Amino acid sequence: MRLFNRWILTVFVACCALFNVAANSSELNDGLANKLSVENASSVATGPHIQVALISEYQDLNPDQQNWIGILLEPETHWHTYWQNPGDSGEAPQMSWTLPDGVNAGEIKWPLPQKINVAHLVNYGYDGQNLLMLPLNFDNPKQYKNGDTLHVSVDLSWLVCQEDCIPGWATLNKTFDINRNNTPSDSFDLFAKTRKLHPQNKTLSAQYETTDQHIVVSVKPPVQSDWQLFALKSSVIQHNQNQQQLTSESGNTHFTLAKSDYFIDENKPLKFLLSDGTKGYYLTAAFNSVSANNNSPNQLESQTLAALLLLALMAFAGGLILNLMPCVLPVLSIKALSLQQTNLSIGNKLAYLIGVLVSFNLFALVVILLRQGGESIGWGFQMQAPWFVALMAFLFLAIALMLLDQIRFGSSLSGIGQNLVSGHGFSSQFFTGVLAVLVASPCTAPFMAASLGVAMVSPPAQTLLLFNSLALGFALPLTLIFCLPVLAKILPKPGAWMESFRQFLFFPMLATVIWLIWVYLNQTNSAALFILLISLLCFALFCWLVNHSKGMFKALFLLAVIASVILPFYLNYSAEAHTPQAQQQNNQLAYNPQKLAELKANNQLVLVNMTADWCITCKVNEQVAFNSNEVKAILNEPNVHYMVGDWTNKNQQILTFLQQYKRAGVPLYVVYAGDGSEQVLPQLLSPSIVIEAINQAKKELNHEN
Repeated sequence: MRLFNRWILTVFVACCALFNVAANSSELNDGLANKLSVENASSVATGPHIQVALISEYQDLNPDQQNWIGILLEPETHWHTYWQNPGDSGEAPQMSWTLPDGVNAGEIKWPLPQKINVAHLVNYGYDGQNLLMLPLNFDNPKQYKNGDTLHVSVDLSWLVCQEDCIPGWATLNKTFDINRNNTPSDSFDLFAKTRKLHPQNKTLSAQYETTDQHIVVSVKPPVQSDWQLFALKSSVIQHNQNQQQLTSESGNTHFTLAKSDYFIDENKPLKFLLSDGTKGYYLTAAFNSVSANNNSPNQLESQTLAALLLLALMAFAGGLILNLMPCVLPVLSIKALSLQQTNLSIGNKLAYLIGVLVSFNLFALVVILLRQGGESIGWGFQMQAPWFVALMAFLFLAIALMLLDQIRFGSSLSGIGQNLVSGHGFSSQFFTGVLAVLVASPCTAPFMAASLGVAMVSPPAQTLLLFNSLALGFALPLTLIFCLPVLAKILPKPGAWMESFRQFLFFPMLATVIWLIWVYLNQTNSAALFILLISLLCFALFCWLVNHSKGMFKALFLLAVIASVILPFYLNYSAEAHTPQAQQQNNQLAYNPQKLAELKANNQLVLVNMTADWCITCKVNEQVAFNSNEVKAILNEPNVHYMVGDWTNKNQQILTFLQQYKRAGVPLYVVYAGDGSEQVLPQLLSPSIVIEAINQAKKELNHEN
């Protein structure tokens, strides 16, 4: 598609020449003409922000030797033209020569390119004056005599860019005299200077191997330097990705390059330019049939280990942040009330940590077992089950009633009753950790996305490592307070305020129940919701009656409490998948991979929002970013398409999309500039982030058009 877009761009350049730019070919740049001392004014042309000229190394042509001519391009300051592979965008200059029979123009000698960063793209080209030299050869030199003339003409097209790009077109002509006693032209020194910028004539041999995402090129450079590889074709590598290098004891340098989405793995030789900015070598890399993993194990193992450690660190940081999520903080605040008693045994102090570790490892084992069984799942998958959401609603309602002293069950239910989150025993601390993990699972924090995405598709050992890193980060703050009396001392002194604070926590708990009910509605239907509400009401009523009754009545009401929990799961109701809510934007689309591919192929701008009703971060972003008037306005523009994927219930297409970006859960926001570039936005959004990303994609589409 990128190659097709470039072909379209070439056609566009030609069309522009017919209407706008062709007129520039008749405008002469007198300064350039005088500097080059050209006789033919038609050998020089000017266009917007650039001057071009057809020049030669010698004043005349000598048929008995190789003659060098060239196209001199002089863009204005901060404007640039392109190398033979322009990179992520742009177009190399194109030349079509008209020469007498028996006279041939050779291939262009391209100077060493520069990397030109434009937003998140990387282009290759020349920022300033550059000369594209090529040889002129005579098949039959004897047919030309001194004093003869030879006419040379070239149809030239170019693209000159800063933030925006302007195509240009000109026909340059020059008439040469034939003279075997030739003298240098005024451009002689420029040709000599340009030759120093050419790659060496020596072509290096290399080998390459491919993996799912990378191309590994192995070459032995003639000297040590800060080398970079430039692919001669744009469809080989991702130009904006960093190149990793490893030099072995044998002197070979192994380059790990991110494979382009358009790369066709045919095991054919690949051509590159090896350059350090001042010198360069062309190299031809032959395919090595031996596996890249077997050929350079030390390199790949070290890269894998470093990447895994980084992901583990990110998971640990994500666990720390998870403590601040609105569904987690109330649970931890309740536990903070028990810190007035600090003489806990070491086992009780570590019970919360153990509960968190056990819970996350159980999650990891479930993920591994389901994956081994062929299931595709993502983080927060348990929240996609309506029965689980309903149970969580009962649990949080029970905690809320405990905070108001309306539940005081006997010791027989201490494991799941009041002692679940209060008291100082091992089970209390342990189940607080379990409860915190359960309610935290759908709150995908910013630093967790990449780590959990890899964990969901990694071997079991790596999955366990990443889940345990997340668990340690999550458990660390409260565990430190339990274990270090110094930290406990910074907490407020026990007093009457604790009773008021405990009762205040009833309200965030009740708010959590309301949120879970809303999620349940979006997963099922109104009839199921009505049954759940009646059951919750009965649950609260019978809990109150248990607290205010004795003897046989207490036992009967306790059975009624259990029955009210079972009721929603016993009754036969239709748990239909929810229907997406009314669209807030006129052009909002439900996620469809075929529709997305169609829009990208048509060079459209698309913002994809992967969300779920049980995702707190998603809902915050929708209120803070997507609900702002500025964002609504830009999303309702005719050329902007807003596509929403709702993962409240299990959806294999959305999970496949998430896994393409190594994500295990929502939110995920991606902006596409047609079938070219894509931007993955942060997980915590602001209106300015969304607007800036869309405007940037607009600029890229305008450049391509």
